[in-house]
Amino acid sequence: MAGLAGTFVPSALALARGAAPGAKPPPRKPAVKPRPASPPGGEGEPEISVDARSLAEIVKRRYGDHLTFEQLEAVTRELDGRIRSGQRLRAVHLANADEPDCTFEA
Repeated sequence: MAGLAGTFVPSALALARGAAPGAKPPPRKPAVKPRPASPPGGEGEPEISVDARSLAEIVKRRYGDHLTFEQLEAVTRELDGRIRSGQRLRAVHLANADEPDCTFEA
């Protein structure tokens, strides 16, 4: 463990000394603009996709005896939201040098 600390501590101290006191990193632009939340069942709610309806049919076949109509509609909306989230995630293009955003805590 001492060898590991000896490796990271000097580089961390050098990094800390190199930063100007009080300097703020430049603000980062969000990759995706947040969309305003619309109330469930509101007029601004988009139409449920065919994929979500197809997946909901599978849920209905398997668990339809145990779900009410309202519960099945809620499941369909949830599936549609997850499908749309996946589409938005795939639409974000990353450069080769983009690294994961992670926080290291010791």
